[in-house]
Amino acid sequence: MVEPYPEQAGNPIHERDIADVVVADLFEPGRRGRVDTIVGPDTLTKREQVAAIAVAVGDHITFDEVTPEQALSFYREQGGFAADDADWLYGLTSYDGVEGDTDEPLDANPSRDSAYRTLADVLGRPGRSYAQWARDHASDFTRTADRTAGPGHD
Repeated sequence: MVEPYPEQAGNPIHERDIADVVVADLFEPGRRGRVDTIVGPDTLTKREQVAAIAVAVGDHITFDEVTPEQALSFYREQGGFAADDADWLYGLTSYDGVEGDTDEPLDANPSRDSAYRTLADVLGRPGRSYAQWARDHASDFTRTADRTAGPGHD
């Protein structure tokens, strides 16, 4: 794995938590029409996220810190999703596809402000942990058919 900003932190959220909020917004009378910007319960660096995936798959994952240009080149060479979405994943294009707009600073740690809500805020229960997400997706990381090794691959 290559990453230019291994200490960049975020609050990843499990897609099942997103679905739970959408269902509540659609079907609970007091929530109809709401739109909440939700975040996961854990503040983790990218390095910590990779470590959680390694635990979930039961294997070591080599984590190489590279320049942003090296990371983009690496992912573009992968083909498929990695190549198609490298610019978006690194915040070089906006989530809404507006050319020239960016959504995230490349080298800053995102801050939590009052616009972001946890599942506890929204639904009154804690969100699923990133470790749970990693366990739920372990098979996504162990497929070997199309795997391409990056620098420092063991």
